[in-house]
Amino acid sequence: MPDISHLLSCELGDRRVLTPAASSFDDYGRDESPLGFFPPDCVALCETAEQVVAVLKIASEHRIPVTPRGAGSGKVGGALPLRGGIVLSTERMTKILEIDAED
Repeated sequence: MPDISHLLSCELGDRRVLTPAASSFDDYGRDESPLGFFPPDCVALCETAEQVVAVLKIASEHRIPVTPRGAGSGKVGGALPLRGGIVLSTERMTKILEIDAED
């Protein structure tokens, strides 16, 4: 299995990839549910749609599971990486790109 954190760091930059050594890493293995801790292999902190595409492409090429995550405030375990892999965090995607008043 390839070093997925290295592959992601090459694509996204080191500051957008968390590994188990990061102080906030454990936060991404739990949510507000009582289900416990499920550690990912790494965390991708995406800020753009292009970064999300890059993460999903790498994951697909190497058959690595991806768990999408927003703020981790869910209470049913939807943000828990049950099979490890990559947690794809969208918490940094805070820009409004367009408002369509008619829609």
